Amino acid sequence: MIVIFGSGIIGLSIAHRLLENGYNVTIVDLKDKTGNATDASVGMLAPLLEAKPYESNLFQLMLDSKLSWDKLLKDTKISRDVGLKNNSSLLIASDDDETESIFFKKNFIEKLGVNPKVLSAKETLKLESNLNSNIKCSLFLEGNNQVSPPLLKSFFIKNISEMGGKFLLEDNIDKISFSLKKVSFSGKKIDADKIIIACGVWSNEILKNSFGIEFSMRPIKGVSMLLETDGELFKNNIWFKNLYIAPRTKKLLAIGATEDEKGFEKFVTVDEIFYLSSKLWEYLPEIEKLKFNNIYSGLRSTIIDGNPIIGSLKKNGDIICSFGHFRNGILLGPITAEIVLNYVKGNKIDKKHLFFSPKRFNL
Repeated sequence: MIVIFGSGIIGLSIAHRLLENGYNVTIVDLKDKTGNATDASVGMLAPLLEAKPYESNLFQLMLDSKLSWDKLLKDTKISRDVGLKNNSSLLIASDDDETESIFFKKNFIEKLGVNPKVLSAKETLKLESNLNSNIKCSLFLEGNNQVSPPLLKSFFIKNISEMGGKFLLEDNIDKISFSLKKVSFSGKKIDADKIIIACGVWSNEILKNSFGIEFSMRPIKGVSMLLETDGELFKNNIWFKNLYIAPRTKKLLAIGATEDEKGFEKFVTVDEIFYLSSKLWEYLPEIEKLKFNNIYSGLRSTIIDGNPIIGSLKKNGDIICSFGHFRNGILLGPITAEIVLNYVKGNKIDKKHLFFSPKRFNL
């Protein structure tokens, strides 16, 4: 039996992969879990736009995970069920400074072995006619697509249940203990050969209270909005300097996302609504025709070195960590699940994946 603490996309991805490989799985989480990163995620699958010059290991991990998403595109039923869209991304420049940034980004991406296209304003508007006419140019990246996090979450929960996975929801989980193939929490004790900590930004608290282990991690708050339209506005994902837009369906747009250090604040504030709304006014015409559907707030777990923690704790190989994915949790779900599966099986871990082990902190 494998017990997973955490039912965000990372925890669910791991559970699904383990069940596919014949393991018994129980997922443990809180009954009322607000502020989780999954619910506020827009679901971009765009490693080339997310890549940073100093994150070569993370970028390779994102590319490897993107291959799994690309393979899934071939299954039309699953793609439809999870809202996986085979579209592309446009990074828009609205002034001279942003134009300069686009060419800088293009040069950087070319060094990674990909040749993106810079489109003129005319070419950009021909591709996406509902953009503001004041744009300067855009960077077009094919195959940098998206998935719908709400649909993906529902898909996992349904399939995990059908495959025999169990869910335990608790009022509170402050501390766990694990020994002799038993894990105890909230007055319960259940069988567990291994446990996986995948509680996102709350993972640190559980590890500290339970095993005296603490990582240098902090929450980054993100807020996203869901808007309704009268018809399809965009075919591609649209990226601006301070905003990105994902067309979920023909009549839904996901807008994201802010990044703020506000501790464990979970609620949405007026200034966050204003920020997203004012940026939309800057970038899109006729915004008054967009109907407000919902707004979401989530806390992303961020490790001091910018890389997720995936691997066994030094003290005990039966405790596996999987958190700290920051804004790439949806994208990294498949590869994270595969790495954790190898830890569970006791397989030799690829050197490039050992880079993300918690052992890098010498705890």
